[in-house]
Amino acid sequence: METQKKPRVVRKNESITKTFLEACIHEAAENGRQGSSLRPQSWEKVIKTLKETHNFVVDQRQAKNRYDYTRYKYQAWCRLKNKTGNLYDASTNTFNLSEEEWKQEIQANPKAHPLKTSPLLFSDLCIQLYDGVTATDINSWGPTTKKKRNDHCQESEAYLFRSFS
Repeated sequence: METQKKPRVVRKNESITKTFLEACIHEAAENGRQGSSLRPQSWEKVIKTLKETHNFVVDQRQAKNRYDYTRYKYQAWCRLKNKTGNLYDASTNTFNLSEEEWKQEIQANPKAHPLKTSPLLFSDLCIQLYDGVTATDINSWGPTTKKKRNDHCQESEAYLFRSFS
């Protein structure tokens, strides 16, 4: 019996990526979160939105995996964007690092590897979706902290990569 390979979630299609992020933002706002993820009933709605909008069929596990992958990529993007030395080029949405600098960054944080070859898509949506979700200690920034919105990446930078070591 041959098993059919499931499609990769939102890998190359920017339109699907945008719909996915927007649906996740909507569900997080409407129904809250379960830990750092969405609630099971919210995943059902996100999956339904992808099917109705793009005829793109995925299961909850695939959607959650993509959510987590994008969150890790966003965290790596924040860390790199906040480093000194004008590494971030906003016009291309990429980072200006030498091969040696990329090697050091990826060694320190393997989750940064995808940023070497592909930019974080829809960073504004990622900020809305993930900002404050990963803060877990008493000194970290969180959703109830009263900070200006443009301070997003800097406030939780200390936490971002402790879990990746």
